[in-house]
Amino acid sequence: QLFHYIQKNWFFDQKNENEGEKKSRKDCIQALNQRGLFGLNEIILEIGKTKLCYALQTITLYLEKEKTQSNSSTAMIQIAIHCVQGKDRTGMLVMLLQSLLGISDDIITEDYYLSNIQLNDTNRSSSAAAATATVDAPTTKRRLVILSPEIFSGTNRNAMIQTLLYLRNKYGSIVPSYMDAIGFHSQWRKRFQN
Repeated sequence: QLFHYIQKNWFFDQKNENEGEKKSRKDCIQALNQRGLFGLNEIILEIGKTKLCYALQTITLYLEKEKTQSNSSTAMIQIAIHCVQGKDRTGMLVMLLQSLLGISDDIITEDYYLSNIQLNDTNRSSSAAAATATVDAPTTKRRLVILSPEIFSGTNRNAMIQTLLYLRNKYGSIVPSYMDAIGFHSQWRKRFQN
């Protein structure tokens, strides 16, 4: 899906999609490296709509269950969402949750950047290793860098700023427009906020 998205949306003129040559995976990776974290965020938000909606619905159902079990309308309910770095799929999910709660772009951006501050050298090294692949050739083994570890092993504020602007430019807003586009409609949003 990643390469298909890049081919369709980053290389072809939308009016004449069938024109132009198909780009190689190497070309797609170079394009992703050029766009950096913002490009990755765009891809996650576009090809991951169904999964993001499912995650938001699951969180909403969990909140409802916890609220019912606590028998209190003011009980503080905590949710832990985690992964290795908290910046890619997890970062986009948290950004959407924060948007649903009406949190400002400045706070969302700083919170996203905290993932970078929290990383230690060990996590950076393992993340850089995850961004490479070993290619077995008949007589040699060589390392082929598929994503730039310098770009993708941390976070930066600009990536989130660009991501928020992208959603607003393409959809008109994050809430309600992008949420509607992924299927997290007003009924779900109301349930989430109650």
